[in-house]
Amino acid sequence: MSWLQIQLRATPASLSSIEDVLHECGAVSITLLSNAEEPVLEPDPGETPLWSNVRVQALFELDADMAGLRAGLSSVDPATLQDVDVQFIKPADWLDASRNFAVNQIFADRLWLLPKNAPDEEPAAGIVKLFLEPGLAFGSGSHPTTRLCLEWLATHIRPGQKVLDYGCGSGVLGIAAALLGAVVVAVDHDAQAIVATRENAAYNDVTEAQLTACTAQHWQAAQFDAWFDVVVANILASPLQSLASDFERVAAPGAAIVLSGVLPEQATAVMASYAETRFQAPVIDAGWVRLNGETNR
Repeated sequence: MSWLQIQLRATPASLSSIEDVLHECGAVSITLLSNAEEPVLEPDPGETPLWSNVRVQALFELDADMAGLRAGLSSVDPATLQDVDVQFIKPADWLDASRNFAVNQIFADRLWLLPKNAPDEEPAAGIVKLFLEPGLAFGSGSHPTTRLCLEWLATHIRPGQKVLDYGCGSGVLGIAAALLGAVVVAVDHDAQAIVATRENAAYNDVTEAQLTACTAQHWQAAQFDAWFDVVVANILASPLQSLASDFERVAAPGAAIVLSGVLPEQATAVMASYAETRFQAPVIDAGWVRLNGETNR
């Protein structure tokens, strides 16, 4: 299928209204990018940091109401129409872009990560399949931090363990743990991540009894009155430090703490935040670090 790609500039103040207009006019996807290669790092939990100058990309079907879109954008900020760029995206372009993040990899001879469109093939004995839509790097399993966590989970998860997947995103880590036999609570500040996790879990035949997905606010309010055998979080260094006491409070004695999204120079400070955890040597992949240890209560 071919698409129309609309690009325009926005400021953080106008972005929410612009996104509303794009959704109302039928956008099937919206991507936010820096318009000046301005980095945004280390968001605090619950924050959605934005660049001061945002480039918005939206995909529409070919019969999109362009007149209505222009009218809607003009009502928000007429200046946006000065920078609108419309491109025709061919199916091959879309497929090639998605293939950049498609993963077909077996972890620890127990977990086989595949794109949803992969040909049907019977795995070897003892290997479970996990299907994900090729898309964003962090959600598809192609990013080094995700691979590091999947390798740990595939190596260490045992049936019946209780796992907390904090910052679940697409749900890839929590679903992997559930397929390996764990009972999982998947948590994220973003409500859309909860929707994605539930949809991906259902696609992989993971039941609600195996995986419960909820917002961070719900989790913090409920705390599930239980300790976890494994706490895994693939986020960034600053929130990993801020959440250290929360993670250790819900971790069972001797539980595994598995953290990623950390740069090598941040590893020491992150580990120092976990007063009740004894960490092993950091594991590095493509400039990213995984920290794993055990609570020493």
